Amino acid sequence: MSGPANEDKFYPNRWVRIILIATEEIVGKNGINALLNMGGLSHYIDNYPPDNMKKEVPFAHVGQLQLAFWDMYGARGARAFAVRAGKKTFNDGLDSFGSVATAARAAMKIGSLERRIGLGLQIFAKFFNQVSDQEVSLTDDEKSWYWNILVCPMCTGRTTDSPVCHLAVGVLQGALENFVDSDKRFNVSPTHCIGQGDETGIVVIDKEPL
Repeated sequence: MSGPANEDKFYPNRWVRIILIATEEIVGKNGINALLNMGGLSHYIDNYPPDNMKKEVPFAHVGQLQLAFWDMYGARGARAFAVRAGKKTFNDGLDSFGSVATAARAAMKIGSLERRIGLGLQIFAKFFNQVSDQEVSLTDDEKSWYWNILVCPMCTGRTTDSPVCHLAVGVLQGALENFVDSDKRFNVSPTHCIGQGDETGIVVIDKEPL
């Protein structure tokens, strides 16, 4: 048994290109080549997707890359690498956010810290839904925001016994560090995952800074 196939779902070329470049900077050229070979993605070796926002990379390829991390480094190592890659992916990909990043920055300068972060996360959720086939929504309560992943590339084709959306954790950490006071850190943790049978993947962001 495997997780959702998402055969008709795609990520923008640029996002996957940035994920691969960020991963290469973390694990080295030989490391990324080994990961791509292990994940059945050898056609990306020295041939990363083009630098455009066309939706042409199948979700399955994102899932295969994440699974290769798990197979090569074990669960703990894969989580650490995925978070680092996600954070670096956000930082390196800021240019691709363009006016969305500008709007998020503006939103995060008005009102209370909680209101600013909530607005910024809403803007990014809308952007994710517009430019990729990933579907996310944002909800919150008194203690936390909930980044709800309704259609997920990271667990595509996978069955797991724990959440595997640590790339999203890194991306969200990168967003918070870029758009909120740089000296504040927030706990960001995945609690639910479609790959482990949950209806929705959920990443919880505590409202109280660490």
